[in-house]
Amino acid sequence: MARSTKAEVARRVAEIFPLVCDCLTLREIRAWVNQKTSWGAHISDAQLKRYLTEARALMKEAALYDREQEFGASRRRLERILARAAAKGDLRTMLTANRQLNELLGLGAPARLELCGPDGAPLEISAAALAARFDALVEAKAERLKATKETP
Repeated sequence: MARSTKAEVARRVAEIFPLVCDCLTLREIRAWVNQKTSWGAHISDAQLKRYLTEARALMKEAALYDREQEFGASRRRLERILARAAAKGDLRTMLTANRQLNELLGLGAPARLELCGPDGAPLEISAAALAARFDALVEAKAERLKATKETP
């Protein structure tokens, strides 16, 4: 059989890519390409494994993204959903999209977190003093362990 062109290999890899994404095994992919494609019966398992390797490389490439671009795209989609829902008068969709937009923008997060004791009572000790007390307890425990190991 003639050697496949790069375009043909790319087409075959694109054909099995969804199967790789669905975590099918080599045996399952082999059965699928034998049944559904004209080329499946004519390639070896080694060649199919090379196709799977290329498909996994495509998965890694798909995992890379530009956070700012994705953030902007998500924001614009939600704003468009809000506008379309408002034009239709669909309050439920508007509220859902608005809630998701607020979550995306971080508007639901508290502006400032306060350290507090039980039942929301203010702490009577500073964070630095609390850390110093913790360090002292750790040192005391280390000394006790050292003392117990030294005693015969």
